[in-house]
Amino acid sequence: MLNVTIIGAGSIGLLVAAKLAMNGQVVTVVCRRKHQADQLRKGINYINRRKTQCVKVQATHHLSSKKTNLLIVAVKSNQVPSVLSLIQEVYQDSNLPDILFIQNGMGHLSYIDLLHHNVLVGVVEHGALKIDERTVEHTGDGIIRMSAYSGVPNSITALSSEDFPVCYEHDWYEMLAKKLVVNCAINPLSSIFGVLNGELLQNARFYSLMRELVKEACEVLELEFERSWNDVQLVCKKTSSNTSSMLADLKAGRLTEIDAITGFVLKEGEARGKHVPFSRFVFDSVKGLEMVTR
Repeated sequence: MLNVTIIGAGSIGLLVAAKLAMNGQVVTVVCRRKHQADQLRKGINYINRRKTQCVKVQATHHLSSKKTNLLIVAVKSNQVPSVLSLIQEVYQDSNLPDILFIQNGMGHLSYIDLLHHNVLVGVVEHGALKIDERTVEHTGDGIIRMSAYSGVPNSITALSSEDFPVCYEHDWYEMLAKKLVVNCAINPLSSIFGVLNGELLQNARFYSLMRELVKEACEVLELEFERSWNDVQLVCKKTSSNTSSMLADLKAGRLTEIDAITGFVLKEGEARGKHVPFSRFVFDSVKGLEMVTR
């Protein structure tokens, strides 16, 4: 049994909190507002296949230095800098727990480089939809992959269970890059055209654009195209009825993670002298939509 503190009470934060608590971990959720913390103390309403279960967790709107085995940062990538400042204020370097970052994209890596500690990075391959402040729907089963980014994190095999598997990967770059290609292809296009993920496979024009985005990302990230393209199509098919997180952000008037996703490809492409016109177009398009919807 582990003491796990999760910073962030969005869809992924609530899903991970609920599943870990259901599997016997002691879970504390740290959120921004006292009202949400009060709601979460009543329990997380976890919905899966139309069945609802109330899962008890601890909740607070203040991060404390209480003993915890693992700190999971589950906020959007653009919120990572402020969370890192908070962590460094609360914890002294000597008693920092292992920290797992589960953001989309790779833009957050430049921030976590500042941590001289045991740091893990991870990708979440589950689908989740936040219904309200204490309710999350598990919209797609998957896996959590994680890898050591720096230091030597303690064993966290206790996190994994049969119904919520956690897989350890030895190559953090390959793990994150593969997920980044998927996000680069699906998230921006679904957001620009306002469609569910599956429409990107059904519409020949969207399909062609998605393929070009995968080509550019693979060239920049030095990944094999055919394998990555197959992965993207598989994810698109599995999540065909889902609204991408980027489209959900735009609909809610929030900033997206386009900077950490496509923005990372643009930055790396420029550094490597690669021409990525399709990526530039979708980046500028989503940034423009942010200006309209906020």
